[in-house]
Amino acid sequence: MSQYIPITDTLPESGPAAATTPPQAAERADAVGERIRSHQAQFLSDRVLSGAANLPAVIITSFAIRSSVPLSWIELWIAVTAAIVAGLGISVRGLPWRRGDGGPERSPRRRLATHCLFATMLGAVWGGACLAFGPRLTHDQMMLLTVIVLACNAACVSALGAYLPAFFGYCIASFLPLAYVNFLRPEHESGEFTLLILLYMLTTWFNSTSHSKHFLAALTLRAENELLADNVSRADAALVAATRSKWDTLAHLSHELRTPMTAIIGFSELMRDQLFGPLSERYHAYTHHIYDSGRHALDLIDAILEVSRAEAGQLSLSASEIVPSTLVEECLRMVEHGASLKHQTLDSRIVQPMPLLMADQMMLRQALLNLLSNAIKYTPEGGRVGVALQMADGGLDIKVSDTGVGIAAGDLERCLEPFVRLDNPHTAGVEGAGLGLPLAKHLVELHGGSLAIASTPGRGTCVTVHLPPELCRAA
Repeated sequence: MSQYIPITDTLPESGPAAATTPPQAAERADAVGERIRSHQAQFLSDRVLSGAANLPAVIITSFAIRSSVPLSWIELWIAVTAAIVAGLGISVRGLPWRRGDGGPERSPRRRLATHCLFATMLGAVWGGACLAFGPRLTHDQMMLLTVIVLACNAACVSALGAYLPAFFGYCIASFLPLAYVNFLRPEHESGEFTLLILLYMLTTWFNSTSHSKHFLAALTLRAENELLADNVSRADAALVAATRSKWDTLAHLSHELRTPMTAIIGFSELMRDQLFGPLSERYHAYTHHIYDSGRHALDLIDAILEVSRAEAGQLSLSASEIVPSTLVEECLRMVEHGASLKHQTLDSRIVQPMPLLMADQMMLRQALLNLLSNAIKYTPEGGRVGVALQMADGGLDIKVSDTGVGIAAGDLERCLEPFVRLDNPHTAGVEGAGLGLPLAKHLVELHGGSLAIASTPGRGTCVTVHLPPELCRAA
């Protein structure tokens, strides 16, 4: 069983089937396979102490068999084991004085090959000891060596089971010499003990294969999730870049359109006021239409320019001291004419005491004017539009309410998106580009505040602007 079966081995490499494999699927499988190998290598590196545990096991065994084996052989055995363990540690962790030096990172394949090599070498340490020491050991000493080798192989299931080639390298290099030596010993002439060792070996291999299968399934799922997360992250970054590019383009176009539109308005104003001579009554009426349409178009261009600048992050605050009640009264005066044309009532309610605000006056005025204009626009004749100021959670709440057509619950989020016009038969004839609320939201959030909408269809809407305590100063 190969550790790459869940991903790479299922992909055809040649023939007709390969021709029909989508390139994206092959690339994705390669990426997932590489991540699995990387996780396998990291798993083995994190368990490098399991390999180092062979050294104390060798020392303990050496102490137990010292009476039957020449001291020089034991010293050589311990020295070889220590050298292999040191080499394993250096290959995984690096030299102590060079750790963290930012050197080139080895590929997962090379790291796995290194683990496989050292695992086989550690297994050969035990296999070589069995072949060299076995004929000299007493029955009890041989039994001790056999138990320790079998225990080390069992421990490898969890330590090396993540990568079967390393596990099999360790087991084969230690198991087979052990079985061979036990088969040759006089007390085991029947071979039953050797068969028992081989049965234990097969059982251990079966367990390791089952463990590896489940482990690889978990790694595959993890690698696919990571790849998906990376793709989502890249898609989000691309979306942000595309959105910023879109708003940058809109800002540029809006800026370019302002110049000719201003010229059209200026010339229509000259013709409307007949500064260079009288016009016929019919042409004079047309100049009023040209002027009004030009002003409307310029307002839309300015709104697009402001929203695009806000979306592109090009707006910056210029804080100054603001009296909230004065700001509200100023904005009410500016929309008073529009409300009077629809016979609407404007009112304000200010709950004292009121703090001073340290904010950008022009931006807050623009946000409040947008909310008031929307309220007037979507409130029928004879309705009411009101503004309330009150302290809340240490900050200041500005509430703009109306008795208009209202907004359905499912549309509350959509109405804060630029250029969204809600499908409502009561507002079919109302002009607008769907930029007032989104721009107001951006301007408020730029101050660290928030904008919330509560609405009931047919009864009206209340928009609450909350400005944080950081902007409030004692009057």
